[in-house]
Amino acid sequence: MKQLTLLQSPEIIAIWIFVLSFAVCYLAMPSIIYVVRRKNLMDNPNGRSSHSQKTPTMGGIAFYVSLIFTLFFISSYDTNYMGINIVSGASIMFFLGLKDDLTGVNPSTKIVGQILATFILLLFGTELRIYSLDGFLWFDEIPFWFSLFFSCFVVMTIVNSFNLIDGINGSAAMVGIVIFGCFGYVFYQSEDIYYFLFSILCIGFLLAFLRYNLSSRKKIFMGDTGSLVVGFIIGVLALKFLSLPSLGLQKAYINPANKIWVLLAIVFIPFFDTTRVFIARTIRDGKPFKADRNHIHHVMIDYMGLSHGRASFLLATINLVIFLVVMLLNMIFSPIYLFASIFLIFIGLVLILFYFNKSYITRKSKQKIRKILNSSGLSKNNKK
Repeated sequence: MKQLTLLQSPEIIAIWIFVLSFAVCYLAMPSIIYVVRRKNLMDNPNGRSSHSQKTPTMGGIAFYVSLIFTLFFISSYDTNYMGINIVSGASIMFFLGLKDDLTGVNPSTKIVGQILATFILLLFGTELRIYSLDGFLWFDEIPFWFSLFFSCFVVMTIVNSFNLIDGINGSAAMVGIVIFGCFGYVFYQSEDIYYFLFSILCIGFLLAFLRYNLSSRKKIFMGDTGSLVVGFIIGVLALKFLSLPSLGLQKAYINPANKIWVLLAIVFIPFFDTTRVFIARTIRDGKPFKADRNHIHHVMIDYMGLSHGRASFLLATINLVIFLVVMLLNMIFSPIYLFASIFLIFIGLVLILFYFNKSYITRKSKQKIRKILNSSGLSKNNKK
């Protein structure tokens, strides 16, 4: 009897789910790479790319396969039958991403797809609906229409922010692993086993993907096929986090009034990068959606000289550290003071990135001047 209880414990099941998810993704990836190469469905480098040669993409297909297959084994914990709604929404994002990787998708179609996927979650199930903000900014219970609007905003912001950090090898996967790890901790502490196992499932296929994404010989990108699905799942877990009862949050050592700021800490790097880039673009030329190489991962490899792997690991580490700091502060500070703390962290990171950006530009300018002087015979050596 004790042995049966041990085998049914969430910790043991989590290990099996992790292994299963990892194995499905790991074993599916070589076939995907083969087909993508055979059909020449490669990602071609452009002026903003961080890679220099054609690379297989659509690694997210393995994520989707792993998700569908592994969810079956945790369905007994899905007491409110939300799995079918989550899979339906994820399927919309999957096919949207697949089409984008193959032929491209205009932004308006992406937005409509994201809204549709979110509405499926909210209209056909009540588990992910946000009924209260628990005193955040003095708001408690919120009306249904505002809950729908706010939920769509949360999911769409997370999906698009996560999509934007997928710019170098390992960045989206490593940051995603940290995010799912943070959610896993919260759901484990709040005794929400289904979403705890869901988080572990996602860590499994992302770790398997890293084996190929960081490889020089078997490299593959997750593509929009992967980033949209993963971003959507993060959005789902964010809604579940926000809809947790006060008692569940307190079990995870979270002040219910601070749950918005804790969520912001969980997804800090995607949110920080998107906000910083959009503000910078708007100030520079009034075009916030104009693509450039000003994302935080670009700054790290272009200006700081870090490799893709080190830059990605640093981003994931920053995200984890900020989550831990906010978790320590949230039980002490009121929402206003916690917001001030996060804002100071935000400004501090902006200043650090600005310093490296300015240093890089200064160094490049000096190199150009030196090159011009050398070519014109005006350098000190030529004067002598």
